[in-house]
Amino acid sequence: MDFAASDAPLQASEQAKAPGVLTIPESIGGITISYNLPGIDKGLKLTGPVIAQIFMGNITMWNDPAIANLNSGVNLPAQKILIAHRADGSGTTYAFTDYLSKVYPQWKTDVGQGKVVPWPVGTGAPGNAGVANIIKTTPYACGYVELAYAYPKQHDICICSKC
Repeated sequence: MDFAASDAPLQASEQAKAPGVLTIPESIGGITISYNLPGIDKGLKLTGPVIAQIFMGNITMWNDPAIANLNSGVNLPAQKILIAHRADGSGTTYAFTDYLSKVYPQWKTDVGQGKVVPWPVGTGAPGNAGVANIIKTTPYACGYVELAYAYPKQHDICICSKC
């Protein structure tokens, strides 16, 4: 017997290609918004609609009023937000875009939800490790990764500014 796992359920077309496959709903792993903001030592507050607008390219600067208003007292840099996203099909992208579709209707209409989507902006990388590497090595980058890639004790890639 073989087992596999993903954060995305099989679509009808995928199930048709694998007769006899049993899909057992389990759980979706935690997904984080991670960023590399030199000089910012505490976490930023971001709402779902603000995150969606960042990944759509509608909010392009770290000091945009939509971010600044949520983070009173934080000296946000006047720097362009550099988006990193998955280039490959993934359950992480499926879950993240499902969330964005629910919190920001324009995302659902313009980009959609799935394992692969037509990203309006940003640089793609393979796997969570690829996205985490872009964020870690690129000042002012922002992306989404599975939780294990955001904590150095749980994985060998750390994207915090303290390592």
